[in-house]
Amino acid sequence: PRTPQRHKQRQSDLPVVNVAHKVCKEVMLTIGNRPPESGGILLGPVGTNDVTDFFFDRGRTCTNATYSPHCKTITRMMKEEWLPAGIDMKGFVHSHPGSFDRLSAGDLVYISRLLEINDDMDLFVAPIVIPSEFRLKPLVVLRDNPKTACEARFEYF
Repeated sequence: PRTPQRHKQRQSDLPVVNVAHKVCKEVMLTIGNRPPESGGILLGPVGTNDVTDFFFDRGRTCTNATYSPHCKTITRMMKEEWLPAGIDMKGFVHSHPGSFDRLSAGDLVYISRLLEINDDMDLFVAPIVIPSEFRLKPLVVLRDNPKTACEARFEYF
């Protein structure tokens, strides 16, 4: 009998997220140049999955193994600046130590909660930055499968 082989998903089968070049540059110049477990919020026009803006979370809580957004600042910015400007949260980006380029169990629990309270989101953009390799791994979590991250394809504009 033949042994089933695991195939990597074809690029054409991956969820696509449109990301502004400037966002990728800002992410790598901030998070990519700092120790692991720093992060920020990905933002874009209401009603789309496009990522057009990035907010580096200077007030976050982090350890060598965890990143937690500064929720008070983010909530205030959302109400006072982002939503009035027609943009909202599309996800967050943070870094991991070594070459660990997957979302942790804790990341997935947090993202699942955010998807529950943001019923307008069909996916949550959650790339991981690996500072030691100056690399970004595109990941998303889909609303219909919130306990699993999947690779994504970022189309840059």
